[in-house]
Amino acid sequence: MGKKYKYRIEHIYPPFFATIDGQRYLFPGWIPVEDDVTFDDVEHINPYRNIKTDTFKVTGSSGNKYIVTKKGDNLSCDCPAGKFRGMCKHIKKVQAELEVA
Repeated sequence: MGKKYKYRIEHIYPPFFATIDGQRYLFPGWIPVEDDVTFDDVEHINPYRNIKTDTFKVTGSSGNKYIVTKKGDNLSCDCPAGKFRGMCKHIKKVQAELEVA
């Protein structure tokens, strides 16, 4: 039988504590807690922990190397257009190759 936790946080961000106006809170979630609660009392579950991630190296038209990351069904690229617009020709190239495969 596993450890019994006082609190369970299911969030992409790890838990942390803050004291505001004398009240201690567990975040994320603004959960009021006693002063003696520690991280050992908190179970953190990242909902994205089991999502498969693949990376693809793509050479751009000017010879620059970029990384296209596939996390679940989402694709992202570290090129300037990918960071700014979210969609770029490198992502489109990887999408096309994945559809063929």
